[in-house]
Amino acid sequence: EPQLIKKITQLNFRFPHIVLAQSYQETGHYKSGIFLENHNLFGMKEAKIRSNLAKGTNRGHAYYESWQESLYDYALFYSTYLSDIKTEGEYYGYLEQYYAADPTYVQRLRSIVSKRKLKEKFE
Repeated sequence: EPQLIKKITQLNFRFPHIVLAQSYQETGHYKSGIFLENHNLFGMKEAKIRSNLAKGTNRGHAYYESWQESLYDYALFYSTYLSDIKTEGEYYGYLEQYYAADPTYVQRLRSIVSKRKLKEKFE
């Protein structure tokens, strides 16, 4: 986790605590098969339209050579679709509308941010 926080900070995401919460949620706290096999931190599918770093698809999700590549690919996704987001509310709104099919996704992210005090990790 410290290495991931350092990389998220270096990539200068506007709301890094949400990015970290997504990595917890999408990987089952770094224990899911998709993460362990595919090094995929965010449950990303292989992008067909935007630039990406995926090496292909495995188990219906993009796979990467490392978790760092997964994070860089999320940064490409972020710069393509989220660069105009100004508030946490807008970010959560985008995730709710376009990112996750689960209607409780944002609620669970907010809970992770709160319970794990993720904002403090980036102060």
